[in-house]
Amino acid sequence: MNNMTMEDVCSTLSISAATARNWIRLGKLLPAGDGKTFCRDSIEKMRSEMESGGDSRLKSRRNKKRIRGKALYKDYIQHNGNCAAVGRILLSCRTLTEEGLRLILAHFAVQLYNQSKGIPVEGNSLCDKEPSYSKDPVFLALVLDLLGKVTVEGTVRGENGTMNRDEATVRIEGRTLEGGFLDIGGAGSGGALEYLLEFVPTEDTLGFLYISLRDLGARKQTGAYYTPGNVVGSLADRLCAGSGLEGKTFFDPCCGTGNFLIGLLNRGVDASNVYGQDLDEISVQIARINLFLLDGSLTKAQLERQVICGDTLADTSGRKFSVVLGNPPWGYVFSPEEIEYLLKHYRTARPKGMESYDLFIEKGIGLLEPEGYLAYVLPEALFGVASHKKARECIVESCSFRFVQYFGDIFPGVQCPAVLMVVQKSGKGKTQNCQVSYQGREFTICEDRSFGAASFLLHMDDGEYHCLEAISSVADARYLAGNAKFALGIVTGDNKAFLKDAPEDGAEWILKGSDILRYSVKQPNHYIQFTKNAFQQVAPIELYRAEEKLLYRFISDMPVFAYDNKQMLTLNSCNILIPQIAGMEMKYVLAALNSRVAAYFFRESFHSVKLLRSHIETLPIPMPCEAKQREIVEYVERMMDLCGDKARYYEELDNLVMDLYSLKANQKEIIRKALSGRNLYLA
Repeated sequence: MNNMTMEDVCSTLSISAATARNWIRLGKLLPAGDGKTFCRDSIEKMRSEMESGGDSRLKSRRNKKRIRGKALYKDYIQHNGNCAAVGRILLSCRTLTEEGLRLILAHFAVQLYNQSKGIPVEGNSLCDKEPSYSKDPVFLALVLDLLGKVTVEGTVRGENGTMNRDEATVRIEGRTLEGGFLDIGGAGSGGALEYLLEFVPTEDTLGFLYISLRDLGARKQTGAYYTPGNVVGSLADRLCAGSGLEGKTFFDPCCGTGNFLIGLLNRGVDASNVYGQDLDEISVQIARINLFLLDGSLTKAQLERQVICGDTLADTSGRKFSVVLGNPPWGYVFSPEEIEYLLKHYRTARPKGMESYDLFIEKGIGLLEPEGYLAYVLPEALFGVASHKKARECIVESCSFRFVQYFGDIFPGVQCPAVLMVVQKSGKGKTQNCQVSYQGREFTICEDRSFGAASFLLHMDDGEYHCLEAISSVADARYLAGNAKFALGIVTGDNKAFLKDAPEDGAEWILKGSDILRYSVKQPNHYIQFTKNAFQQVAPIELYRAEEKLLYRFISDMPVFAYDNKQMLTLNSCNILIPQIAGMEMKYVLAALNSRVAAYFFRESFHSVKLLRSHIETLPIPMPCEAKQREIVEYVERMMDLCGDKARYYEELDNLVMDLYSLKANQKEIIRKALSGRNLYLA
């Protein structure tokens, strides 16, 4: 039988089992006659259409692991001329075999070598009969490694010393390609060899060419997000500031083409003290060339000893280093065999949803000498998301924080804020004297913080942190955890099909997140027929039809809650909360959730524009006396009824809530300043 199981389908299409089941229900994925398996040919066709863009299923869910094609990482280098030249090379390579890729890289490696040695480019190309680089046995060996199975013969005399592709003979494992360079890379790739790249000692120009030519899908599968030059510079500057570099050893456990190693050499680190390892063979070969271009005294044996092609996570050599640095892969897709090994050897490993950078944090700390430094570029999610708690435990159990820089979104096309974290293998989670760079501010943490592994609250100065502590430790507080019902809005699975702009028989209004304001609801502009079984996900109907409930925006830069007693339906951008805290009126809880105190608490504790149930449940809500609660509820009712100056009433109500938290005057000002300029969503 040539059919595929559900597991095979999910693996082939890079989708979850839940997505596959939903596609079956919606008729987007059709089982075979037995109802359990799937026709292999139809699944392969679907995969091909997804990769080519002919099928929109994965575009709509933003599954980046199925993206194909090439892209120019223009922030990777700063040299405008080289960036433009690589862009033109990229356009000339409509398709590219691995042999063609190796040939192109070797050609430009020779160009850069000649310039680094002051040798005229003209007359010294890759396939000259007696090129100058052939007299350098180390570089010659490095180029031959990069060429692999490809051999090139023939004299080339192109314009400005570039290669004339028509006069060279190309062989792969002894087989001659009649079209020479025109055939080696696929249609049109020969034109890539007509350009000139300039040698820039401070930049990874050859690596830039390689990552631009690599297939996007392969990069996503391996979690490869290449670090912009300015971020590499920030890390290298931080590590190399001051003196004390002599004798220190540096190791990049996933070095790629060596951009971090280049940064170190350009800041005075001896080339004999830098080490790297990577799974990708071509990357390793380029990294060796890069180091040799900066230090021609390195031998081939040294380079092969210092920059290794291998799996750092499986390496048991026991070597220790003064500094472990780099940008470990984010979201690497591990094979079943790799998962089995990692589960046995790493506490940060998980059977499902394993994150590669968690593993590299654990491995990196293990590679450090006592008092050594770990310096990684990482997703900001490491600092607070629950799934990374074990990685945070590894850090606080053996390291002190020395420097943190918040970058925001730095990778093209990837909405994932990044940080630079430098920790030292000494102490247990010590934060005193940690230097922080956050949103244009620079400050030093003067006191140790007792946040443990729950989350790393490092983006606040001491005053801001004390303010958050005051909120968190308010006396006689109640919590919504265990004292509330939560529900997601309806997930239709196809809003275009289910949402209507005009009323129909049996249809009713449905609210989106954008319809929710603080204390009020805008007139909705969509209708829906409530057909429960047709939707992808629906909460129990009694929660939508509750006598009273709170509605809130799932995504917003401020918490936005409204009161509903009209049993309105909501989409999943508008979620439901029904507080059930004894002695607390729902409208009082509404005031607490809409306050600046809550906004500050959520923002500083979780650093997310998504308002999750787990966030809401952790907010301490003071239990007021009956008179104070009644006063606040009366303000809330005025806010709900007002059509005029809501801003003035909001400020008065907000002051009442701040007083319940016993905040000092300077702490109130800290909160107001932190949230200044933010939309209050009052109208």
